[in-house]
Amino acid sequence: MSAMRLKFIAFQASAVLLLSLGASAQDITIANKNSSLDVNTNTAAGVINWNVDGVDYLKNQWFHYRVGSGGPESPLQSISSAPTVAITSLSSFARLNLTYANASYSVLTSLKLTGNTAGSGRSQLNEDITVSNLSGSPLDFHFFQYSDFDLYGTSGGQSVQFFQNSANNQYYKAVQTDGSRTVTETINSTIFPIGHFEAGLFNTTIASLTDGTSTTLNDVTSAGVGDVTFSYQWDVTLAPGASFQLSKLIEIVPEPSSMAILALAGISMAIYRRRD
Repeated sequence: MSAMRLKFIAFQASAVLLLSLGASAQDITIANKNSSLDVNTNTAAGVINWNVDGVDYLKNQWFHYRVGSGGPESPLQSISSAPTVAITSLSSFARLNLTYANASYSVLTSLKLTGNTAGSGRSQLNEDITVSNLSGSPLDFHFFQYSDFDLYGTSGGQSVQFFQNSANNQYYKAVQTDGSRTVTETINSTIFPIGHFEAGLFNTTIASLTDGTSTTLNDVTSAGVGDVTFSYQWDVTLAPGASFQLSKLIEIVPEPSSMAILALAGISMAIYRRRD
């Protein structure tokens, strides 16, 4: 395919598009309601824009991997330069599936975008990842997710915090805020536990993932105020023919839940006082 950008907008009727992108094709756009997502399929940038009500909240989010305990990490595009692409559009969501595969292993990244009412400032992105061992030998696989959100199109003045799941003590949730908007990423399910995580200031983490040496995230739970990023790491050994799956939900909302509670409390107090 010679086009540099493939646009696919979600209409009322459902549609499915299957194709294999050549090296010249780069960007895919999917959209639903008040939201759109731009994905660069053959560079390390990955997901490069997430527009909500016309404002871009994301500089880039993408996935890196390493095979074996030593050696550098690489973006998924290093697996194969021409991913298999499947796009599904319904009135309720738009989904982009990208599969990078070689003779030894494959990674399927499924991005499901669910928009909201125009002007709501809300949007959701479900990410489902499947890593498969296609070889006849055990696969020592290390999978990294890197996220650099710029809330309301601004890079600075933000903080990020990881939160633990009390049931298993996993740091399964990251919340980034600028004081008036938040993005929350929640790891919904994974067969294998989260290996490591890292909150930091740009560009510390991405530099370590691209410096040509092996990386272990540092398990720092918070960063900011500043231009913050956050990352996850999974370390798995897959038997021949086995797969590793994980599921995540990312939500953009116009205000932190705590601020919403305070606002509601303020309204309730005002009503109470008027009644007095």
